[in-house]
Amino acid sequence: MHFRWRDNAGIIAQYILDSKIPRAAEVTLKPNEVCVILEDGRVVGSVSQQHMEVSPQVGAFGKLFGRSNPKRSFMFAFTGPHLILIQVKGMSNDGEEINCLLNLKLEITRESAPRLLTFPAKGTLTVNSMVISDLISSQANSAAVQFLSHLSSNEMRTTEISEDLIFHIRNALKQTLEENGLLFRNGFVTWSMSLAEKQLQQQAEINRLKIEKAQDSEKQEIELNHMIESEQRKHEIRARMALVGISAEESAKMKLDLERLERSATIDFEKYRKDLALSEFKAEAARSNALKDAETNVELARLESERQKALGQFEMEKSQQKKVQAMEMFEQVQARKRERMQMKAEQEQQRLEKHSEASKNTISVLENIAASSKDPAVQLEALKQLAELRKADVEGQKDAYTDN
Repeated sequence: MHFRWRDNAGIIAQYILDSKIPRAAEVTLKPNEVCVILEDGRVVGSVSQQHMEVSPQVGAFGKLFGRSNPKRSFMFAFTGPHLILIQVKGMSNDGEEINCLLNLKLEITRESAPRLLTFPAKGTLTVNSMVISDLISSQANSAAVQFLSHLSSNEMRTTEISEDLIFHIRNALKQTLEENGLLFRNGFVTWSMSLAEKQLQQQAEINRLKIEKAQDSEKQEIELNHMIESEQRKHEIRARMALVGISAEESAKMKLDLERLERSATIDFEKYRKDLALSEFKAEAARSNALKDAETNVELARLESERQKALGQFEMEKSQQKKVQAMEMFEQVQARKRERMQMKAEQEQQRLEKHSEASKNTISVLENIAASSKDPAVQLEALKQLAELRKADVEGQKDAYTDN
């Protein structure tokens, strides 16, 4: 059984549960159709340009191992492009009316199609141009009015501003469109109110036919879609031609202004030439003075450098002289110290000799007393004093040359 996921050409995308699809139904997806498959609430893949069974059943072998059919659902989508019309109305900062029609062409890709599930998540199972228009119209209108509010009525209708407006709308809607699985392809602006009203009426007529679903609605929709596309191309060409005409008019005005400026420039050329010559003379004089000042500064810097060098040489010689004097004074002090030490050593030597002589005499007397005395006590006392005297001599000899 062949299954058709949409019954009229106005449907852009549709969310369908497997319970709504007949068993063993097959569908043929065209190159511009995408099917996102969900099993038990999870996306398992997306396919395009393929003939397949919509919801295959688990075979007997699978059932033998306890497998069962998952709960499937499908998000079918027509890639497009899809024309979305948005009426822009507002007021500029100067109180001028802003009234134009945005013609936006959106598309869906196999990669972006899974994000279309945001629509059924919000309760919208069937997506058409009216649903998308309701989704972005407020944001697009706000962005357009904000962009055009500081321009005059004539400036709004230029080719450059129209292209910049479409670029601004694209950036403003980028996040919203991507979150909902839509991509911005291109667009243009219709400023003619009669053409805009005609486009809106035709869009309303085709939407009415889609809703009524008359027997010949599909044929009428195809014919009307073809007519709208033809009219749309005409409107786009006319809009661009009108913008080109406006640009040509502005170019002519600019050319006239330029000619007036050239005539004025011819009249003032002599004055400009004299002023230029005077300014060049002043500049040359200033350069000459600056050069002289620079040369003077260089010479002053050279003299200052030489002065600093001479001062440095003098200070170095002075420092060297101080070092020599300090060394001479140090040598003199050391020489006097050596003389004092020599004199002290000679005096100490004389003292030691005298002391040694006295000690020898005393020792001789004590030795005679110890040898000749018959009293043991006297001998012991003499020997004791003799030992003390020798000990004192040894101590004096050891400390004789100690440097205090």
